[in-house]
Amino acid sequence: MQGIGIAVPSRGKLVVVNIPSFELVALEDGKYVLRSRVVVGRPLTPTPELSTAIWAVTFNPSWTPTPAMMRFEGARHMPPGPQNPLGRILFELDNDQLIFLHDTNDRRFFDRPVRAFSHGCVRVEKARALAAWALDVSEAEIDRSIARVGTHRELLTANIPVAIVYRTRFPDDEGRLGDSPDVYRQQSVAAVAPGERPSEECRGPL
Repeated sequence: MQGIGIAVPSRGKLVVVNIPSFELVALEDGKYVLRSRVVVGRPLTPTPELSTAIWAVTFNPSWTPTPAMMRFEGARHMPPGPQNPLGRILFELDNDQLIFLHDTNDRRFFDRPVRAFSHGCVRVEKARALAAWALDVSEAEIDRSIARVGTHRELLTANIPVAIVYRTRFPDDEGRLGDSPDVYRQQSVAAVAPGERPSEECRGPL
């Protein structure tokens, strides 16, 4: 992706999540094959920039909230099923920050222009299509995997690199750069002179 510092391989697969534009793009052999809206972390629980990889897809995952979510939000463990916050598909990422790509049981936020509502993980609107592409199967096969009883995991034949980036200018399918909001106000904080303290407006939620 020229002009934004992301090296796209001429062969193989790559997933890029751009936080400010709330979107995921999948590329294969240097060409766009999928673009999906996503929900990213809130300003108080931001999605970090990461260089990682998808190594497996888990179907019908269970969900265990963090201790902070249990204490402050009353969240509880959720078994697999239609009410699970992870939805029916979880993309296993190789990182130590507990950041994942996943489906969701609440799709209403995908219709909003600003989609920063999660605790840090990335909710993918087209999770079924992404899983089919990652596993080299049809979406009908993904539906059959979801229909199987219980949690089960499918390993990828080869890890797919994933770049989670923060670019307020990001290309569309034709390579044209478009502007996105500085959702985490990184540019506002960067503009503060050395030695100055960022204002509450710069550090607080949108």
